[in-house]
Amino acid sequence: MRNNLQFSTNQNGFIPKIEEKWWDRFTSQSHQLYFTAAIFFAFVSMLLTFISFLGKLPLDFALIHGFGLNYTVFTNAFLGFLITVMPKFNGSKVITKNEYLIPWFIFQMASILVLIGFEKIGKIVVALVMFYFVKIFYDTIKQGRATFKKDSIYLNLVFLFGAIFLVLEVVFQINLSLLIFFSYLISLVFLVAQRMIPAFYSSYMQTLSWKKPKYIREISTLIFLCLGISLQFEFSLFLKISSFVAMIFFGYIVINLNIYKKSPAIISIKVISFIWFEIGFIALFIESIFEIYSLKLSLHIFALGFVATLLIGFGSRVVMGHAVPAQKIIADKITKFVFVLTQVVLVSRILASVLFLNDSMIYMGFLHLSSWLWIFMFIIWSVRYAKTLVRIKQ
Repeated sequence: MRNNLQFSTNQNGFIPKIEEKWWDRFTSQSHQLYFTAAIFFAFVSMLLTFISFLGKLPLDFALIHGFGLNYTVFTNAFLGFLITVMPKFNGSKVITKNEYLIPWFIFQMASILVLIGFEKIGKIVVALVMFYFVKIFYDTIKQGRATFKKDSIYLNLVFLFGAIFLVLEVVFQINLSLLIFFSYLISLVFLVAQRMIPAFYSSYMQTLSWKKPKYIREISTLIFLCLGISLQFEFSLFLKISSFVAMIFFGYIVINLNIYKKSPAIISIKVISFIWFEIGFIALFIESIFEIYSLKLSLHIFALGFVATLLIGFGSRVVMGHAVPAQKIIADKITKFVFVLTQVVLVSRILASVLFLNDSMIYMGFLHLSSWLWIFMFIIWSVRYAKTLVRIKQ
């Protein structure tokens, strides 16, 4: 991307360069705004989650951990990604700064309102911003010259689910975090991953991508919706059936993806997320069959092994690819360390659930450890990428 520098000529014929203001650089690309907000809230939401563990302050754990991660962290990351790629997916004009800047401000202010106690008005405003972007994405898809638009259509549909469920929470005064988690968060991440990861892999490795089932988008979206409904409303038999179907269907997808040969770290980081994705379904099926409460073990395998791993992988790639000047897209030592740390966070959280099932009070220590490792993980990632992300010149 070129710098929008201004030039003027003085009486001696020289053309002094007028430096672009930092704010203009920072707001010139949507992912810089939304990724920065996602990183900020990754710190805040997990710090508040840890404080809620201690019970010293009257904090709503479900609200902070559920809304905080689903919307302030991951939805910010989704918006930064979708605003960037939707025009590319559809051969359409870019979404301009005038279209994403003010909504960014509104979204962050509304998110803060929710976290400090103004839950209803904050959630409604967050949902309104999401509805606004659904319309922006719809126009982008409609006006695009691309012949294949199914991925974009389903991405926009699932993003719409996220806004609708948030409104339903306010209207009916209920917590729909499990429905939101599967039908919105995991569904949207899978739709992105099943398109982007095989494409990256085949491009780097010069191999042919596996031809996925024709109706993979329709079936996956329906399965995630069924999982969300069965978990949210505790339909035990429905959960057993839907988790079994999910384990078999997505296991078939994961096994057959032609992406498992040795590849550069920036690719293999994303590939490993698919393995955790299937492990999550196996854990969910076991939980449903034995009807055990494991501190939501399977959900955290999805959230950390699948979503957070991809957040690190895609986030690093996007920041490097859109840097000015562009950086070579490779995983350096710090990026690899952050990826390893993500896996450590996940293992810590798995151990917390295993210890809880064994009636060991040590599980609380691993819950605290996973919270602090999460914060440390994003600190390290910020040390590596913050200067590039927020466009601070050296």
